Amino acid sequence: MDLEQLARDDVVSTAVLTTAGHPDAEIAAAVRAGVLVPLLRGWYAVRPPRDARDLHWLRTVAAWRRYRGRALISHQSLLLAQNLPDHRLDLSTVHLTRRGPGQTRNGPGLKVHRPLPDLPAGLSSPLPDRVPTAVGIVQAGLEGVPLSALVAADAALHRELVTPEQLDAACVLLARCRGIGPVRAILRQADPRIESPGESIIGHRLRALGHVLDPQFAVDTDLGTRYADFRIEGTRVLVEFDGAQKYGEGGAAFQEKRREDAMRRKGWFFARYVWSELDDIALIRARAEQAIIDSRRWAAA
Repeated sequence: MDLEQLARDDVVSTAVLTTAGHPDAEIAAAVRAGVLVPLLRGWYAVRPPRDARDLHWLRTVAAWRRYRGRALISHQSLLLAQNLPDHRLDLSTVHLTRRGPGQTRNGPGLKVHRPLPDLPAGLSSPLPDRVPTAVGIVQAGLEGVPLSALVAADAALHRELVTPEQLDAACVLLARCRGIGPVRAILRQADPRIESPGESIIGHRLRALGHVLDPQFAVDTDLGTRYADFRIEGTRVLVEFDGAQKYGEGGAAFQEKRREDAMRRKGWFFARYVWSELDDIALIRARAEQAIIDSRRWAAA
């Protein structure tokens, strides 16, 4: 099989293989050998997927081509198309939204939604194969959990893929969908200064506990200006989310320690969190409150 020639975007259909002279038995043998990877019925990848996100994207390409432009990439499939985070979203099912009238579908591996209302001015898609990014973010929050939308929205705002006005317009567009209230409410927290999904989540958790936060808070130190993920307003407590990417390069952990020590010398206290702690609300509350208590003791000393 000349798969490099037959495939488009690493995806090929049974129809294309059959037209090229490859019978069903040969296709089945290629699947058993791992040369072809099944995606959807009658569609294959010509390479192994790298991870779950890559597998979902290959299946999205297959689904979109199956519908031959009659549907748009949407929901979490749109987030992957835009390389946005997929926090708490099911990647086992591809999501498309119909361009116009036609049957919806809710079957294994593929869900095709009814068409969108007419898009308002200022809400357009960056590419003709997908819904507008802001719409996909809101759809993902409706399909997953509201926090799914916030994590994606922070990333999209940070990369200037959307504006707050577009997120508002997307909520209005989908105002009649079940669950839009919590999604609209949580998207009011979206902030372009948030730099990672972990920051989005810990920021949301602390705001829900009643804290007001300053993202990317600047601190003047003897090493120069350094930045913390958040400051809890009215306190000398800095909040940091420690993701693995912070320490991915040689010497990164040492530089991080120097940064923190420089901030501590200026009288700042830290509440630090890691991925495994982001759903432990009691721990998040206790650690923040203890840091506030410690900072007030220091100020009174």
